[in-house]
Amino acid sequence: MQCGGYENANDLVREPFYRFLHRTFVGHGLCASPGVATVARLHLTFLGTSVSHIWGTRAWNTPDLSKNNWWVSILTLGEGWHNNHHAFQFSARHGLEWWQLDVTWYLIRFLEAIGLATNVKLPTETQKKRMALV
Repeated sequence: MQCGGYENANDLVREPFYRFLHRTFVGHGLCASPGVATVARLHLTFLGTSVSHIWGTRAWNTPDLSKNNWWVSILTLGEGWHNNHHAFQFSARHGLEWWQLDVTWYLIRFLEAIGLATNVKLPTETQKKRMALV
């Protein structure tokens, strides 16, 4: 009330630009949503990569500081099994243990089942023994 209330902004109702924004605000939100989702997805991916080189556990003998981080894997749908990825870069599956959630792997398995993914590679037991920390 100190600033005059809504009648203080009556001139905005006459402005074509502001009328356009008022009529089309839903469309602006729909256009912005994919961009916001992309930025969030990229931030999670880069956060996951950074965090997985600092905190976590190492299961494989790799020449870097990569680590497996379970909470990053939950946020990034499996990308947190970073030491697994560095040990077996060719592998379509990063969550190599039964308890390591890897949603991306489930998607690849589905695509393989319907014939859209072929020649899917996984590490052999020999490769795992060679890379294991002893």
